[in-house]
Amino acid sequence: MSFLDVAPRVVEVIDTRADLTWRERVRIRALERAPLGPSQVRIGMLAMPILPADLLQMKGQYGVLPALPYVPGHEGVAVVLECGAEVQDLQVGQRVLPLGAKLWADECVMPRRALLPLPEDGDPLQQAMLTANPATAWVLLKHEGSMTPGQWVVQNAANSAVGQCVRQIAAHLGLKVINIVRREQAAARNEGGHWLVDDGSDPQALRAQVRGIAGDAPVMLGLDAIGGTATAALAACLSEGGRLRVYGLLSGQPSQIAAHDLIFRDIELRGFWLARWFGDPAHKQASREVYPTLMELARQGVLHMSVEQVYGLDDIAQALAHAAREGRSGKILLRGAHGTP
Repeated sequence: MSFLDVAPRVVEVIDTRADLTWRERVRIRALERAPLGPSQVRIGMLAMPILPADLLQMKGQYGVLPALPYVPGHEGVAVVLECGAEVQDLQVGQRVLPLGAKLWADECVMPRRALLPLPEDGDPLQQAMLTANPATAWVLLKHEGSMTPGQWVVQNAANSAVGQCVRQIAAHLGLKVINIVRREQAAARNEGGHWLVDDGSDPQALRAQVRGIAGDAPVMLGLDAIGGTATAALAACLSEGGRLRVYGLLSGQPSQIAAHDLIFRDIELRGFWLARWFGDPAHKQASREVYPTLMELARQGVLHMSVEQVYGLDDIAQALAHAAREGRSGKILLRGAHGTP
């Protein structure tokens, strides 16, 4: 059966008001196929993760808010369905990694330059999760952190998808990681490594625990996914001259940091947004190496992210509610029409 025999669907966000349920914020709409331009490719989506950034955007709390209605989705994996006349290096049925947005659909049309060929023998669910979280972890450790083997990194939200990638990539790079979580259950689920439970309310108590693990060795990089008081707690844990990167806002609160740490201990505090890093011309060469490197790490088994459940597009409201739930053990993904049941 040809893909033309199946009517494609797309998810649309129609409202971002906080008092609405997930079901009231989204709809499924039939997608009209547009003809391809000469350098365009029609792709069939296999799987698409639900990212924290997707949820924040759908709540109206993200740094970029598209006009309503809009198609969400920043990450996924697909197969080539059809190529424009000028596209000679891709074949129908070939698996690709789309670098772009509006991916929560059965089909998408994208320019050839936005598609990276993928190995055919890889796990499509793992490949679908390569674009955002592993890339964030890789850039934070390799480019923002400038870390060398043997050095210490401290991170909060360590049981998150980015946290999982940080642990795996850090081990590959020979770095030591201190993992901070907010619940005892989260620490208990993870074997090996150094785990601390902390709510961010007492920075000096957390610093004492970190020093109990690292000893006199410097802790030069902190990775903050939470904001609020958790930022101050991580800053207190860093050694003099340490770098603190805030890449998430799970608390929804402004980042706090003690003036003493900024002035007298020279702690460097900066925000990090992966899209901005890729868009910076200064990172042009480094950015070209990110995804080929991650593909190879996934092939080697260095990178492997936990999956809790996969939903069809028709179950989008249930999938969103599941993705927003605390205490999950893995990622929630959507399955496009071309994915396996």
